[in-house]
Amino acid sequence: MRHPPGWHPQEALRSGALCAVCVVGWALLTVGGVGPAAAQTTGGDASLIERYQNERYRALARRHLRQKGTWPAHPPVQLPTPTDSLHLVRPSAPSPTAQLPSFPLDDVRPVRHLEREWFRSRFADAEWAFLGGTADYTFLDTTRTPALRARLQAEFGDPTQTLADAPIEDSLAGRPQFEYWFVVNDSIPVQVMDGRGPQGRGLIVAADRAYRHRLRGLRDTLLAPLQDAALAPHVDYYYDERRRRWYRTGYDGRSFFLTPISRGAIVPGRRPRLDTTRTSDASASSPPSP
Repeated sequence: MRHPPGWHPQEALRSGALCAVCVVGWALLTVGGVGPAAAQTTGGDASLIERYQNERYRALARRHLRQKGTWPAHPPVQLPTPTDSLHLVRPSAPSPTAQLPSFPLDDVRPVRHLEREWFRSRFADAEWAFLGGTADYTFLDTTRTPALRARLQAEFGDPTQTLADAPIEDSLAGRPQFEYWFVVNDSIPVQVMDGRGPQGRGLIVAADRAYRHRLRGLRDTLLAPLQDAALAPHVDYYYDERRRRWYRTGYDGRSFFLTPISRGAIVPGRRPRLDTTRTSDASASSPPSP
C-alpha cells in the first residue's frame, strides 16, 4: 500500500489521526485507482473521504455521458408561495378536501330582518367561533366581497342586518356592512358577514363554538351555491373608519359603485333605496376585477 509523503504510522497513532474511516477511505482510493496525485486536484483542504467522493462523482458523470450522451432534464416544480397579492403569484390548486363540501345540510333557513330578536333570543347562549380567509385560495377566499354580496342577494335576498339597522350614534368600529343570519339543520346558528366592506375579499363566517372544528366544511357547503349564482342589484351603507366618511355601495345591474354621501343623507333605521335608472340584466354583468 502506498502512503502519502511524510506519513508515519507512529505519529498518526500518537495524534489520533489514524482512524478506521481514514483507513477505509484510503483503501478505496487505492483500489479505485485514485492515487495521491489525482486526489491533489481536488484541493488540499478537503478530507480524504471528501476527495474520494469528489472523484467518485466525476467518474459517475463521465460514465453517464459516455452511455447517454446528455444530462437528464426534469420539468420545473411549482412551489406554493404564501402571498397576499393575487396579481403576482398564481393561486395554488385547492386541495381535494376543499373542493368537496363535507358538511351535511338538511335544512337552511335564512333569518329575515324582522326575525332578528327571535334569533338573538333563541341563541342567546351561543359562543361564536369565526372563520376568515383560508390558505387554499378557493372561490370564497379570492372573490371580491362586493361580488359575493351581489351573489348573496340573488341567492338569499336582503341581508338580515346592515349598518342602517343600528343607531348611527353608536360606535361604528368593527361593525359589518352587511350580515346574513341562518339557522342550519334546525339548531345551528350561522352568521355570514363582510370583513372589510367593499374593499375586501371573501367573507367572515361564524357559527356556534361547538362546530368550530367543522366550520370550514360548513362554510363551503352553505355558500357553495354562490359560485353559480347571478349578480343581483343591491345597495348598502358603508362607513370608512380611516377616512371617517359614509358611502353608498352596491351593484346597480351594470357596475359596482362606491359613492360618498353626507351624514345628513342617512335616515336612521331606514335602509337606502337603489337607483335603478341604469339597471340592466344583472346576469350579463361581470364582477369587479380581482
